[in-house]
Amino acid sequence: MNGISKLVAGIRAALLLSMPVASLAADDGLYEKPVDPNSAFVRVLSPNTNVAVIDGKTLNSLSNGLSPYVNVQPGDIAVTAGDTSGTVPAQPGAYYTLTWGPDGKPLVIQDAAPTDPSKAEVYLYNLSDKTTVNLFVPAAKVDAIADVAMNDSKAVALKAPLTIDVELHADGQTIAKVAGLDLKRKGGVTVILTGSGSAYNAIAVENSFYRAQ
Repeated sequence: MNGISKLVAGIRAALLLSMPVASLAADDGLYEKPVDPNSAFVRVLSPNTNVAVIDGKTLNSLSNGLSPYVNVQPGDIAVTAGDTSGTVPAQPGAYYTLTWGPDGKPLVIQDAAPTDPSKAEVYLYNLSDKTTVNLFVPAAKVDAIADVAMNDSKAVALKAPLTIDVELHADGQTIAKVAGLDLKRKGGVTVILTGSGSAYNAIAVENSFYRAQ
């Protein structure tokens, strides 16, 4: 090998040594296969339940009764939680939450799809007896989400990272509060309002995903 050949070989070796390991091993399965773009996403909300099954996938240790979203193929998706069950008619690219109304009947809520990965998606579920509720941010003195109907949900993408307190307003009054809502980029939080009469409760659960194989 002449001098020029040795120099070229040395440069190539130095470049290879300086490359990130992931670049060299890209073909060895370091990167997960992307989720099928035709997928739908389904989760279950069943307070006081720790285990749910979505499309045959068993999910343990539900957070306050809320499961992760599971990516599924479009179609009628079977869901069970404890002694209750239901079916979600899933469409491509759509997000759904299956819960149960006060009468015990399955309630399918279609969630807004995430819109901006640089922000945090905040969902408000009105599972109370109030006709409409608002999600109010005292620090900004503004409704982040307004007029969420009974047994329905709405969402908003908010600046992140950020920690805020929120209030649930109905009929011109504060009926519940959630302190320290932790907003993260590429993430989300679901605020769930329940109750009736004069007793209302709101909880916040971080949104999560379970990747089905």
